[in-house]
Amino acid sequence: SVLYGSGAATAVINIKLKEASKDKISANFRSVLGSNQSQNENNYVIEDFRNSVSVNGKVDKFNYLASFGNQFTNGLSAISEGTEADAFNSINGNLKLGYDFSDSFRLNIYGSFDEYKAEFDDSFTFTDADNLSISNQQRFGLSSKLDYNKGDITINAAYNNVDREIESSFPTLFYSESLVIDSFNRYTINDTFFTVLGLNIQDNNMESFAIPFGETNFNQSIDPENAKFTIIDPYINVVYKSHFGLTVNAGTRLNNHSEYGSHLVYSINPSYKVDLDFGYLKGLTSYSTAYITPSLYQLFEPSFGNSELSPEENATFELGFELGIKNSSTISLVYFNRREKNFIDFVDLGGFVFEYNNVEEDFTASGLELMGNYKFSDKINLSINATYTKVDESLNLRIPELKANARLDIKMNKKTDLSLSYQFNDERNDSYFDSSTFMSESVTLNNYSLFDIYYNRKILNNKITVFANLTNVFNADYQERFGFSSRGRNVNFGFNLNL
Repeated sequence: SVLYGSGAATAVINIKLKEASKDKISANFRSVLGSNQSQNENNYVIEDFRNSVSVNGKVDKFNYLASFGNQFTNGLSAISEGTEADAFNSINGNLKLGYDFSDSFRLNIYGSFDEYKAEFDDSFTFTDADNLSISNQQRFGLSSKLDYNKGDITINAAYNNVDREIESSFPTLFYSESLVIDSFNRYTINDTFFTVLGLNIQDNNMESFAIPFGETNFNQSIDPENAKFTIIDPYINVVYKSHFGLTVNAGTRLNNHSEYGSHLVYSINPSYKVDLDFGYLKGLTSYSTAYITPSLYQLFEPSFGNSELSPEENATFELGFELGIKNSSTISLVYFNRREKNFIDFVDLGGFVFEYNNVEEDFTASGLELMGNYKFSDKINLSINATYTKVDESLNLRIPELKANARLDIKMNKKTDLSLSYQFNDERNDSYFDSSTFMSESVTLNNYSLFDIYYNRKILNNKITVFANLTNVFNADYQERFGFSSRGRNVNFGFNLNL
């Protein structure tokens, strides 16, 4: 949370747009066809279509990238007992333009859109329904970077607009806007001290419409003049990297929210590395705090919202080691303990009155995470990870006690690759709303294992890559979430063309 703000409690997904080619023009075409069937089917009908194209290049100091993609998937019902297939369709496009004004200053501007249509069923009664979710999103932004002696300044700004319509027994319309500006200065004090000093600004608002009971027309339910908040967060991060193996990463962020006020988070992450004849040994530990900002809906929905909500908070402690063997393998084992408080829950106030509230109870999750990588040769590599997690009973929802993954990558020759992957998920607790008793019922989902095979080969002077993927090879019957469909054995194949 120090660097990335709300929601960055346990992990961050970093998405980077593809860089433009150094050629004046280059193109990429990708097409994938595949099946989309449950464990009870064995037809392998092509019902998953994915296509994309991109054109990019660089002319002198100007660079560009344009892409377009489409996906249509059908054949599988949203609920496990459904008999009617629910289709998903998406269209997206992206345009990025950049100019190098000098060796030290670069500017990029971009725009993109995403359109989604997803059919879904009635999850209260677990029956087929002709429901539809339609979402449209547009994004516009710029990114600039100025290099100077011992550092650089980056300014990222983006405007995001989302329209969403729900066609069901409870039709609703949602509109939201957000403006995000993130500016940070990276500065190298000397060869041991590195700093990041930044400021993040956000402005968010939303509006919604619903049809009141007994009426036929939409009425405004959430007013954008009320349903809005701003965030202004200064943050700083410092890294000390010694010449004798000690590294310390520390930082803090002051979250200033227009609704709940100020909230401070911080982190410290020291590690010590010892070089050995056969490789290295590293010890590491960390203590960090994080927060999750309540959503606009949780704050301002007129029936269930609560403008007095505080952010969810958590604190995580980690302790572990990493062992590296030269040109062969790495293995790490980390113990973690995370305590959560101010959890936002949908609370029954009595008399069928519900409201979002911060619960007083604290929750704890702890466990061990093992990661390993072994290089048998230049052509064969094995990677594994396993996590054991113990959580409080009230937090135990769809969290497996043991989860493990393994992947074996085999380079059969210069042009051919083969990957075998395995995933194990232990049994998990789940819950669902029983429409006959109007009560939440608990259920245990069985453990399951999944095997996948992936193959690709380069042809025509490496300009074309053909590939095939077989998922859930042994057609395991499993549930990721109670009452909803899971994919059985499926196959997809396609090609990637670079010009």
